[in-house]
Amino acid sequence: MEQANVNPDIGSILDEQKLKNIVYPARLFRARLNEEFQRSNRTRKPFLFIKIYAHQFDILGWSRPNEIINKTWKISVLTMFSHLRFIDVLGYLPDSNGLGIILLNSDLTKLENIRKDMLHRLNDAGLIQALRHSPKKPIFKAYLYSALQEKENQEMSSRIDEFNSMGGSFFSLSRLTMSEIWQHPNKIRYRHFIKRTFDLVGASCGILLLSPLLLFCALAVKVSDPKGPIIFKQTRVGKNGKEFTMYKFRSMYIDAEERKKELMALNETGGKTFKMKNDPRIYPFGRVLRKFSLDELPQLFNIIQGSMSIVGPRPPLPSEVAEYEPWHQVRLSVTPGLTCIWQVSGRSNIPFEGQMRLDNNYIRRDGKIADDIKLILKTFKVVFKGDGAY
Repeated sequence: MEQANVNPDIGSILDEQKLKNIVYPARLFRARLNEEFQRSNRTRKPFLFIKIYAHQFDILGWSRPNEIINKTWKISVLTMFSHLRFIDVLGYLPDSNGLGIILLNSDLTKLENIRKDMLHRLNDAGLIQALRHSPKKPIFKAYLYSALQEKENQEMSSRIDEFNSMGGSFFSLSRLTMSEIWQHPNKIRYRHFIKRTFDLVGASCGILLLSPLLLFCALAVKVSDPKGPIIFKQTRVGKNGKEFTMYKFRSMYIDAEERKKELMALNETGGKTFKMKNDPRIYPFGRVLRKFSLDELPQLFNIIQGSMSIVGPRPPLPSEVAEYEPWHQVRLSVTPGLTCIWQVSGRSNIPFEGQMRLDNNYIRRDGKIADDIKLILKTFKVVFKGDGAY
């Protein structure tokens, strides 16, 4: 298959190489990437996703390409192609400026071997000196998906950092995030702009309209338990695993975190999150805050900051994310929110696995603002009834 408007340098090297692999058009290549992600989650076998760009041929890369630079780039790309197997997947990237490669059942060791082979071939051709003329952007952007629990992924970070420190100008390596796999509607510029505008307007109006309630809750927290702060600040995990500080009205005694370890055996969610109906760490007025979700109101300021959205999966704790299975990590591909599907479908009465599936269902939707508005209206009804909150 041919791709219209492909970068001519990419096209010429494909014609010259006469690859046996099918070169998928961009749309089908993205579909194959999604399939391999699903397969990897089932088999627990890792894969590498590599983007190849021709940066040295434009003003964003090597500003003055010459014959040595061109040969260096060509040998590097042909070396990458030489490691392709029949089962591997090759396709065009959406911007038509490069190619994508999916190396199946491959890990960091495979990528290190490719890099060593590349350096040997450049050295044999007497082109190592071309490495001194560094491109401003890497030719190869590599992403590793391990299909492991998140805590095992985090342990791999040091190896990734070590690889990047030795990668020179040609490679950059990072963990594969869901935003590279799915073309979620919120990534489409105008929809992202509409959703962000909706969040800013909605949160701003909410702060203005609810300011008397916010002030009352703040005073009530201070009177109920004067020893601790009014606002509880907690580190949560946002989009693509980026951590941020989330704000809540404090609903627990100040020693709540220390006492949590003693209560873990009483966890009622059956999963990574911790919830119990009669949590002794919650002071009396804190139960009122939680029953009607008033403790969440300060997160309107998180929405203004951009770390949260009005509608989206609830932001998890880092300790919870560390225990995530690969398919759980899908919920980290979008901006977390105040409310989502499981908040209007039973709240804390829904077990952990059910929460994950409902969040993933939201992410797979088409991202229409009208659907978000329906969820917000359902949230008001659920919060007023106070069912499932503890």
